[in-house]
Amino acid sequence: MTIFARPLLVVALVLAGCTSAASVPLDGRAFLSTAVTTSGQPFDLVARTRIRLGFTDGRISASAGCNTMGGSYSVADGQLVVADLSTTEMGCDPDRHAQDEWLAAFLGSRPLLTLDENDLLLASPGASITLLDREVADPDLPLVGPTWTVVSVISGDAVSSVPEHVVATFVFQADGQVGFNTGCNTGGGRYSATAGALRFSELVMTEMSCESPAGEMEAAVLRVLQAETVSYRIEAGSLVLMANGRGLQLSGL
Repeated sequence: MTIFARPLLVVALVLAGCTSAASVPLDGRAFLSTAVTTSGQPFDLVARTRIRLGFTDGRISASAGCNTMGGSYSVADGQLVVADLSTTEMGCDPDRHAQDEWLAAFLGSRPLLTLDENDLLLASPGASITLLDREVADPDLPLVGPTWTVVSVISGDAVSSVPEHVVATFVFQADGQVGFNTGCNTGGGRYSATAGALRFSELVMTEMSCESPAGEMEAAVLRVLQAETVSYRIEAGSLVLMANGRGLQLSGL
């Protein structure tokens, strides 16, 4: 995969009067790529990857399918200016690693920026990324309806994957009932939801003996179910449940 072609085409875009991050309504928004070009030609990203950019309080987060990058940003003379960009250090296959490096270099090139409602275009000499507001491109799933499957366990700043062959799930119903599988036992109860918070009550479940790794998964699920209050956040097809610094990440897809 070669995506490091030197600039051959200059795309001239002008965004007048933008001299700071505050003057362009990016903050609090996230965008997903819909098209990428290099040297004026369409470019296909690595299969099952997508470029994601998020903007919060003068900070930018970015990913291209493997690592997550972060830094400060501003908009000056119609250009996106990214500074102090750092990245996580997950191991990636060579193609995704190259794609990460390309995105980091692109963001550091002060690309010209055009924002038209939900459409964001970043263009530098020789490359461009077209993006769509994440809430439009990939709307949030409702809490009620999907079978939410645990994909990782969160403990402070550490995130660990679910052991192979262990499946833990939650299903929320419109009448306030919740069903769950801890990865070993099954059960149900009631829940109430307010803005960003859940409370579980009247919980009952089977009492099978659980050995590791299913027992460890059950312990993580019960920490959430038995907490007094659980914060929750849904973004696209992902649900995060947190209580006292520990929690679960689930997928509804």
